[in-house]
Amino acid sequence: MKYFNENLITLKCVLFLFFGALGGLLPFLPLHMDVVGLSKDESVIVSVVAPLIALLGPLVAAPLADRLASGGGGNQRSKTGRYLRVMLSLCFILATIFYWLLMLIPPIIRSPPNVTFMCDQQGGFVLQDRCGAERTCYNWGSSKGSVLVKNCIFSCNATTNYSGEVTTAYPDETDTFYESDYEDQLNNDDNSGNEVNPDTLDLSDYSSNRNFTGIVPLPHMCYENDKGESICEVYTEYSQPIDFKIGLTPNLDNATESDFCKYPFADKFHCRITDDVVDNLTNHHTEECHPIVVCQIHDPYNNSHSLLKRSQCGYDNISFWLYLFIRSVADIFPAAAVALLGAAVVIATRETSTGRGDVGKQFAAAALGFGIFAVIIGGAGDGKFLNAMICFTVLMLLAVLILLFDNKMPLSPPEWWWHTRCGLLALPMSSVRKYGLEIISLGVVLFLLGIFWNSIDTFLPWHVVKIPDGEPLLIGLTIAVAAIPAIVYFVYAEKIVDYCGHSNILIYCFVNYIIHHIGLIVTENAKVLLIFEFLEIFSLHLMYVTAVLYFRHLVPRKFTACGQALPVITHFCLGRCIGALLGGLAYSEYPDRDNFNSVHKWFTVAACITAIIYFLAYHFYLKPQCAAAAQVPPDPAPSVVQNMNGNGTYTPLRVYHNGKAKKGHFRY
Repeated sequence: MKYFNENLITLKCVLFLFFGALGGLLPFLPLHMDVVGLSKDESVIVSVVAPLIALLGPLVAAPLADRLASGGGGNQRSKTGRYLRVMLSLCFILATIFYWLLMLIPPIIRSPPNVTFMCDQQGGFVLQDRCGAERTCYNWGSSKGSVLVKNCIFSCNATTNYSGEVTTAYPDETDTFYESDYEDQLNNDDNSGNEVNPDTLDLSDYSSNRNFTGIVPLPHMCYENDKGESICEVYTEYSQPIDFKIGLTPNLDNATESDFCKYPFADKFHCRITDDVVDNLTNHHTEECHPIVVCQIHDPYNNSHSLLKRSQCGYDNISFWLYLFIRSVADIFPAAAVALLGAAVVIATRETSTGRGDVGKQFAAAALGFGIFAVIIGGAGDGKFLNAMICFTVLMLLAVLILLFDNKMPLSPPEWWWHTRCGLLALPMSSVRKYGLEIISLGVVLFLLGIFWNSIDTFLPWHVVKIPDGEPLLIGLTIAVAAIPAIVYFVYAEKIVDYCGHSNILIYCFVNYIIHHIGLIVTENAKVLLIFEFLEIFSLHLMYVTAVLYFRHLVPRKFTACGQALPVITHFCLGRCIGALLGGLAYSEYPDRDNFNSVHKWFTVAACITAIIYFLAYHFYLKPQCAAAAQVPPDPAPSVVQNMNGNGTYTPLRVYHNGKAKKGHFRY
């Protein structure tokens, strides 16, 4: 007979409040890292390290909870489940405190100085504004780094604020001559030219190519590779940015009266400038002219491996390290709380011999809270961290009050309710099959799903606010839209999982990630992206509840908390760490859109291959290996069974894992 369990109302409220708090905070943390002033590379480091440190939460809390559940012989604390409520309350309070500490970190005020790449026949150098009130210049070490140059032109003079906006006018095609003639001129170049004095540089007209009656000369930038071979890079209007691996020497001119710092290249480097170019430049400028090739440096302070990022003014390592430390510690407590809440739900729902509990119905409340508050913060709160933290704090405090004052929440240890439907004790724990191979396989699958999930989820807010019509509200809407079908799924989760099979649902999650990664590649519209984001969040709900139900069957009852910590460790910590590391490549390299598409293209291929391998491995190996075996009664039969049958004959019970009855024949 079905009935409504009033004792589970407060547990549903705690799940609603906790996951609502997470939904209103976690999706907007990447935007907060931008507000603090972290560079993209620094944000990637935080996103990689934080989940790795968060491992400590479930690794410590879950074994401690299982230990306290034994209660030293069954004391009052373990019988009422108070230990679990207190541990959850501490996790909620500490998470709130540490996330508030992120507000105290001083923002990094960066003042990126103007910088320009230049070279002539004598060599190459970087010209950069002096830093700060001290007007200092950076002292470079011996290491080399990347400098991406574009918009290269011939010019008479240049300053550090050249940005490449001025384009070069090209002559009519009918007046051109063969490029080989120009190459001959380059080869006959006597390399004579004047080195540019940075103190005399001023802004001039970058139009040196307008007056040529023949083929337009192109900047040739030459250097020696590691083998001593001379290589020349030619920049045209169709060229991608050229990546030079160079080292810089300290500023040659220490006079603070100069507005510039001049950093010559440490390696052999020069630019070819023909006589025609020199004549064209000097004949059309009344002032003294120093022929030179000037280039814009692409994203000098944020591009990965950029040599110049160390030299920008206002760079503050202290704020970065503080953010990394506080964020890593703060993430420990939600991770621990998720594992403990999973154990609490499994314990409170009192699964019986039929394999039915109310696990899915409890997590339906969690999905509802996760979706509602994400929309509220994304819309009304505009995704701002202060608004998110106020909401997070209120929800967490309400959850703590419920946990501390509700003594009727059914959280007694698992050993108290491990029973059959008719109330008889089950067979001893030694008769339960060992599911080590299946647990390991499931852990690997959840780890891989975590990689594909977090390669999207961690940096998605950056992508959303960048695309046309993108705004923080869209981030919340993606979570809310996916929560609606997830709630319906959760209500019937146990029946659906039992019918479809745990592994088949996980394979379906891989398929969803294939579709989502393809969607990120082809979609540049915010509203269309909403459809694909629905798949990603819905897959997350499917994965987690399926994992909770799966580990409920596989792990012995005295390790309930440890069993529920396994999906948190593999998916939300390890998978999240590697996913952030690989997904960050889509945002930390140049060019952004091309690299973004390339990274997600490889993720699509990887998800497809993984889904096929898992499908074949499961249906042709794991499924036959892990199929439930026919029940063989223990010899001798337990005394409880002998007493029950009177004459000593054995009547098979519906045992937890082994029997072919409904209880032991789940489709894994």
